[in-house]
Amino acid sequence: MTYVTIRDVAERAGVSPTTVSQILHGKGRFSSKTRDFVLSMVKSMGYVPDSRARAMRSDPVKTVGLLVPDLRNAYFADMVASMEEELYARGISTLIGSFGEDSARQDSFLRNIMGQRIDGAIVVPKGVPTHGIEDVVRWGLPLVFVDRRVPGLTSVPYIVSDPSQGIRQALQALFRKGHRRVGFVSHSSLASTTLYERESAFRELTAEMMPDCDCPVVDCQGEYDSRVAGLDVLMAHQVTAVIFGYSPDAITMIGLMQKRQLVIGVDISVVSFDDIEVFRLMTPQVSVISQQAQEMGRRGVREVLELIGAREEAADDDGKAASPHEANDSRERHMVAIPTIFIARDSVGPLHRD
Repeated sequence: MTYVTIRDVAERAGVSPTTVSQILHGKGRFSSKTRDFVLSMVKSMGYVPDSRARAMRSDPVKTVGLLVPDLRNAYFADMVASMEEELYARGISTLIGSFGEDSARQDSFLRNIMGQRIDGAIVVPKGVPTHGIEDVVRWGLPLVFVDRRVPGLTSVPYIVSDPSQGIRQALQALFRKGHRRVGFVSHSSLASTTLYERESAFRELTAEMMPDCDCPVVDCQGEYDSRVAGLDVLMAHQVTAVIFGYSPDAITMIGLMQKRQLVIGVDISVVSFDDIEVFRLMTPQVSVISQQAQEMGRRGVREVLELIGAREEAADDDGKAASPHEANDSRERHMVAIPTIFIARDSVGPLHRD
């Protein structure tokens, strides 16, 4: 007697085994058209789940890899902590790595975990296509991106923040305080889609909300001298408020402002992305645009566990697991944009007029 497998249904329906499994178990996010079509194929082909294959998958998930650019960055440290706590609560251990914004180190970590017993990975990627990322996808490891994505790689789910709401709220707060010259500090050397999207949102929103105002954008490269030069440009434009797209730039440049005898919240108002502890400890406390890093981390965990479960459910009768990234219909799922939130503190004050 010939048994119909999930792969048989997937081939007939023109989708991946992972998609069939998720639909059968009420998981994933698919259009009603896709869901109804797959279920009709299941019924017409007489597919019945194989209890033997299910038994082969009885071992619990053991380990998930977590990779971020820099664990010294408080934002990423908070995110990793939330993911590790969520995984630990589910009985899953973690393998944590940091790559220092270096593509080669990122790929080395990914190749290393592929050689170990690892069940999935959550990665804040460099933001550009690399051989290591492509190898992970081809190998079939359940993979989720958080905070950043890799352009052109549509098969990997990603959890990102939407900067528009938080920037709009910050600009509205500054506008109400009388500010009309608002600068933005970007950081293009990181090659981060997230930072690019923040800069783009700032440009679009200032053009909409302050069309006649001077709102310069300066680009810092991370070095001290670059930040000094960036502040010089902002001062030349006589800005009265600054929004920082990258918190390490904000920490350094706030210090530079104070060295120039500028009183934060009086002579110049400051807002930064990343709701990290150091901003709450500064005097005055720094207003922030929060990406809700802990929520992003928790959503990343849920996504990777869903992929791991679907991969196991879609295993062949001989125990060979299907890749969760092989679907040609994967774009129907797996993009979560978490709204950013402006948190007002004392670093934003009324326009100081002489």
